[in-house]
Amino acid sequence: MKKILTLLVLLIVITFIGLNSELFTMIWNSDLESVIAILTENLLLTFIVTFILMIVQNSFTVIPLILLLTINVTIFGFTFGYLWSWLTSVAASGVIFYGVRHWFQALILRKMGNDWQESVMDHGFMYVFTGRIFPFIPTSLINLAAGVSSVTYKDFLMATALGNLIYFFFLSLIPYGLLSIEMNQYTLIVIGFLLLVFILLFKRFKKKKNLTFLNKNR
Repeated sequence: MKKILTLLVLLIVITFIGLNSELFTMIWNSDLESVIAILTENLLLTFIVTFILMIVQNSFTVIPLILLLTINVTIFGFTFGYLWSWLTSVAASGVIFYGVRHWFQALILRKMGNDWQESVMDHGFMYVFTGRIFPFIPTSLINLAAGVSSVTYKDFLMATALGNLIYFFFLSLIPYGLLSIEMNQYTLIVIGFLLLVFILLFKRFKKKKNLTFLNKNR
């Protein structure tokens, strides 16, 4: 049933792209002026197209993420465009993660050692969060690696939501000329590093606190 559902979603996406091939060709060619002019006239089409583009981007990373955010913030404005981009990115990542897990996980995990599985399970949140916050790893690879690992669905979605919330904010500033791509990368490195240190210290403190509590109750 799960595989049938995955195939159905894939079929719907492919059919929609086929029916709107001219529009998607414009997007592929980065003809933003024509794309925005068409989408502005039909908000429902805009919601559907941008969501499907996010699914494609999370599947193969053939469409630059900055292009999708530029379309969203230009049509919807900064706040709603940013939030819509973030929301669709989390949903699209969840769809891809779900599909990969139910199609390929069992096959690949049989070839992996138990140590690798336990390591990913213990640090699943950090694996995904680090990949989201640093713009050096393609989104599709993060989804694939997480899907075939033992990362829980909850940790995957939480790490994706938090990482993309930060990363997309800076990307959304670029179309307004408030931030360059080069500045975006350096800023994210600093912020990502600080967040990682904070999360690691918090987890260490929480673990130490739990150990103290257990020792007191022995």
